[in-house]
Amino acid sequence: MHSQASNLAHLAHVEGALFGAMIGDSLGSQVENVSAALVAHRYPSRHELEALVPGPYGSTTEMTVALAESLAEFAEFDGENFAGKLLSHFHEGRGYGQGTMLALTRLKAGSPWQEAGDAHAGRGCYGNAAAARSTAVGLLHGHDVPTLRWIAEEAAGVTHTHALGVEGAVLFALGISVALEKRDDGIEPRAFFETIAGEAQVREYRSQLEVAADLSGKSVAPSLVVARLGNNQTALGSVVTALFCFADHSLSFVDAAVAALSLGGNASAITAMTLALAGAHLGVDGIPPRWIDAVEAAEIGPTTLRRLAARLAV
Repeated sequence: MHSQASNLAHLAHVEGALFGAMIGDSLGSQVENVSAALVAHRYPSRHELEALVPGPYGSTTEMTVALAESLAEFAEFDGENFAGKLLSHFHEGRGYGQGTMLALTRLKAGSPWQEAGDAHAGRGCYGNAAAARSTAVGLLHGHDVPTLRWIAEEAAGVTHTHALGVEGAVLFALGISVALEKRDDGIEPRAFFETIAGEAQVREYRSQLEVAADLSGKSVAPSLVVARLGNNQTALGSVVTALFCFADHSLSFVDAAVAALSLGGNASAITAMTLALAGAHLGVDGIPPRWIDAVEAAEIGPTTLRRLAARLAV
């Protein structure tokens, strides 16, 4: 009986992470590419941000589901399978970034998955798409950090080969794993950032994580968070931002959502990452039912996520 209760509790947190990613992607699209100052002007009170209703989902949802489905079939990662899942869920109108589009175009034309993300004009993509889709890596492999790193790197490399883009995927997946592991103990922000920084292999991320630790618990203005951590489409300018929005508001899914939405910028990816973390930590029961009920039910919908969570939580 205890084991069954434990399994059900775990399932609720896996489900929460997937729903969090989709809800964050959908909510964030409503303030996408808007400055923090303009967000504050349009939504002068937090209650107005809380009242936002998820709109259509975007590329982060499609790619998150693609990677989760692939890992549900091949937990140790199969690049060809993942590439196929990316293409099967791909809809151009869902807001894919330029680097990801280029890689997917190559895949569609028959390029091997190992080559699709090769550097263009001498420089690999360092955007945040590979990071934002990596929720399932953290859900499945938090017990084994070297394996988590390897799979996050391999999955990122299908579209993103720049060290900053790849490391962002690793650190976000690690954040998911810690959020899930600490579901019964709570999150102490400084310890959270130090744990992730201890695994960071890129100096720029370690610096960002130190900044996040210093900002935590100080009720800093959104403009300062943007100035210090970023709110853009690069992995370096968004992954630690999302980790901060979660860690500084880990007791409330809604508070984490408001923190991320208030930053504007690349809000769809940042809010998706923030709420995937919050969902992993708090579980699906911590998510307002009205947000779950309002998500778009197209090719991907609530039923898709619930079935996928059940496969991942086995």
